[in-house]
Amino acid sequence: MVKLTSFFIFIASVIIFRPWFAAREVIGGDWPYFFSSFLKEFTLFPPSWAPYQGNGFGGEFVSYHLDSYLYLVVYLFVNVLNIPWEIVHKVFFFGFYIASSILSSIYLLTTVLPTAKIWQKIIVSFVFTINTYILMVVGGGQMGVALAYSIAPLVLASFMKLVNLINSSGSSFPPALAFPTISGWRAGKFTIVTGLILALQVMFDPRIAYLSMIAVGIYLASQIIKKNILNILRLMLYVLVIPMGIAILLHASWILPLVAFQSSPVGGIISRQSSLGAFEFFSFASFSQSLSLLHPNWPENIFGKIGFMQPEFLMLPILAYASLLFVRKNKIIDGKILFFVLLGIIGAFLAKGANPPFGGINMWMFMHIPGFTFFRDPTKFYLLIVLSYSVLIPCSIHSIYDWLKLKFPPSPRLRRAGKIQNFLPNLFLIFTILYLLFLIQPALFGQLGGTFKEHKIPREYIELKDFLNNQSGFFRTLWIPRQQRFTYYSNTHPSVEGLSLFKATSSAEVITYLNGKNSQNYLSDLSIKYLIVPYDEFGEIFVNDRKYDEKQYQYTIDKLKTVSWLKRLNGFGKIAVFEIPNPKDHFWVKDGDIEYKMLSPDRYSLKISTHTSTFLLFSEAYSPHWAMKIENRFITPEKTNSGINSFKIAKVGNYDIEVYFSKEIYYRSGWAISILALFLLSTFFIYGKK
Repeated sequence: MVKLTSFFIFIASVIIFRPWFAAREVIGGDWPYFFSSFLKEFTLFPPSWAPYQGNGFGGEFVSYHLDSYLYLVVYLFVNVLNIPWEIVHKVFFFGFYIASSILSSIYLLTTVLPTAKIWQKIIVSFVFTINTYILMVVGGGQMGVALAYSIAPLVLASFMKLVNLINSSGSSFPPALAFPTISGWRAGKFTIVTGLILALQVMFDPRIAYLSMIAVGIYLASQIIKKNILNILRLMLYVLVIPMGIAILLHASWILPLVAFQSSPVGGIISRQSSLGAFEFFSFASFSQSLSLLHPNWPENIFGKIGFMQPEFLMLPILAYASLLFVRKNKIIDGKILFFVLLGIIGAFLAKGANPPFGGINMWMFMHIPGFTFFRDPTKFYLLIVLSYSVLIPCSIHSIYDWLKLKFPPSPRLRRAGKIQNFLPNLFLIFTILYLLFLIQPALFGQLGGTFKEHKIPREYIELKDFLNNQSGFFRTLWIPRQQRFTYYSNTHPSVEGLSLFKATSSAEVITYLNGKNSQNYLSDLSIKYLIVPYDEFGEIFVNDRKYDEKQYQYTIDKLKTVSWLKRLNGFGKIAVFEIPNPKDHFWVKDGDIEYKMLSPDRYSLKISTHTSTFLLFSEAYSPHWAMKIENRFITPEKTNSGINSFKIAKVGNYDIEVYFSKEIYYRSGWAISILALFLLSTFFIYGKK
């Protein structure tokens, strides 16, 4: 029976994830496509400013933590070891998700049920790795969320074990604080391990780490009931303060600048008042859907298209919460089962967002509980439901299986007679596996899109990349109406989306602006050299009623041909490329000569010869944190009408100038703190008392 169960689930997993490894590249959803020439620019650590961020005008990384992982992987394995990116991204992103989800979920189950059978481990790995929520996430290419999700069971199980270790390390508060005993030293080392695991999850996605800590907090609250104040403080110190402190130290590279300047690249996103409407809008899931672990966009995964409640999913919460009917005499296990029941109910309530019942409670929490503003899309609370069901469902199945064996014990006489009673336990197990497979049948039959569809890069985009990459000097490309997933960009050739640049809602509005009086000079000041209309092979840009509309594409090209100062270039197939005359360089002065060199994306050296007092123009998005060092003086920029940086040079002369992003020192100091903290933690772990 174990072999048959394993066979079913193994074949199903191979069928579902085969597109990731059968195709040359995983393409789809939000997963970006990287050209090899761009990957060569990656360094060991991300810069504090990237020219291709901020709609191609530069900016700090919104997800510096995740980009740190991307930069590290690319630099070490692609640039140093020369392993093709086609292999690297499948191993360290998509393969990592599969392996981590399976092992992590099994670890959680065995933490709760140390005697769990092999088929229970197979079921928990299946429920956690392949459910409608996470299939929509990975299908949408949100691999940062997926990787953080994949180690969430490991995080929760580690904290649960840590609580048990701290409780067993002694009862007196001061001695236990110093870890004087063998069990105390073991608890101390496990505290470090737990902090490292939490830091790893924070690197992938702090929001998922926040949700994991909600689960930890609920479990911890269940363990401190009826404890004295000293034991409560002891648990809080080793279970919360130290692990979270370790995670903060290891992420000082982006936390230090955030604290020092009290601002973040996502500052506008987390505004409570502006996000409340978005919270209501993004509350796609109904309570019945969240309780049944049914993603509201299943299986099409089309934004805004909410599916109906599928009644077959209602059996899933029944199967999960049936574990309450089969309580054991083991109070420890019973307590943990009750914890996971509570976790599932809380997760289902939060995942429905502003929808009934009691949607006002969720809206109040969104407005008043710190951190909840990061969850404008409340479906991320599905993580709590999955963690709950990953334990409850295997427990329920095992309990029902044992009950059937007790009620209908195996009998050679009944087996010879072919009586069905003799096979009921095994039939129940088989039907349960078939039911779980039935729930995700669209995935089995290849009906999912995004990363689960095999795509190839169109030849036109490779030709355009070669054309742009072979040109020296700095310039930008402007994509009308917006970029395509195969858009080529780099530190020296950033790409800009027309809709965002002109704050427009359609190609027609963009073209109206281009026909305006000062549009040519405006684009020239922004160092834009080429205007491009993408070939929309996947039907993601020129869309009408969720279907590709060729008329929109052709209309855009025809209207751009009427702009007198645009010159159409040939040779790129269905990609329309127009050249803009006389674009400005990255740095330029109104009266003088200039030479410059990029030392890094956040630091430049310049030689300037001026004939009068003038301004140095720097066509990056204005930031007060840019600075110019000239004759040992530091000058901050002014913002021009076009939104770029302008530095005043008051005197005539020849100058050696340095322009740099002043936050750079904080990012570097943060990395130094993180490396030192990792060294000290490793030293304690290796050489601490054994």
